Amino acid sequence: MKKISFSIQNTLKSSISVIEELVTEIEEVLKDDKMIFTKIERKITGEKNKELKKIKEIKIILQEIKRDLGLKEEVIIDKAVINSRCAKIWEILNDMKGEKLKKYGNVSEDVKNYINSAVEKILKIVNEVVDL
Repeated sequence: MKKISFSIQNTLKSSISVIEELVTEIEEVLKDDKMIFTKIERKITGEKNKELKKIKEIKIILQEIKRDLGLKEEVIIDKAVINSRCAKIWEILNDMKGEKLKKYGNVSEDVKNYINSAVEKILKIVNEVVDL
């Protein structure tokens, strides 16, 4: 294991964490196109498996850097992440309610009621997730 200073460790951990998130996102795009509001238009002519193998190679190198430099992984608590994301979802949903949409233009009562009903259903589920 190579000896590096604490500040260099932190810098490398931050950079590698971002790279890991980005390559994981690439991996997800290559694997699955079943999103609700995003359609992935396939432009890659070769096999997805080749691209996935390259992504795995990057991840292996990141693991080697972590091991060789003795970098510690960040520990996150699943419940804290879930609660944080649910809080953000809650905030966004409340901004989607019909009354708040008025600032962007006229919203018919029909649409407002529909949106409010859907938002309330999702809010209920989000609250249930937080309470698990």
